[in-house]
Amino acid sequence: MGCLPIMITFHSNGAFFERSCVDKYSAVARAHNMILQHELFLMQLNFSNHHDHGAKISYIDIYGPLANMIQGLGKLGFDEVHRGCCGSGYIEATFMCNRGSHVCSDPSKYVFWDSIHPTEKAYHNLFVANRHILDALVKG
Repeated sequence: MGCLPIMITFHSNGAFFERSCVDKYSAVARAHNMILQHELFLMQLNFSNHHDHGAKISYIDIYGPLANMIQGLGKLGFDEVHRGCCGSGYIEATFMCNRGSHVCSDPSKYVFWDSIHPTEKAYHNLFVANRHILDALVKG
């Protein structure tokens, strides 16, 4: 996804001065998701036609809700969408975001915890956006 802070840092011109999503990588992610949805649909058809007890294959969209959080700055309570809460927020991930790293005072105002991973609040929003699918899977 071209809106991850690490992608912005490494693949946009002037990333430290004007941060915005890198469209070509976002386009690749959208195209991948369209192909994935189509292939999952075909798998579901194939499985249903050849087995007595068909499995349910579901697609859960993470890209769309995450893009909405990033593009809807302020609407969901986020103040920072292009930089992570931990470290500089531009390149840190996993081991680079550690006990010695600076951490923002309010992670709930950030979409990203580090340069790759969403914050707890962002994950909650992803869950809420896909809750109907999860409920349908659980109920069968």
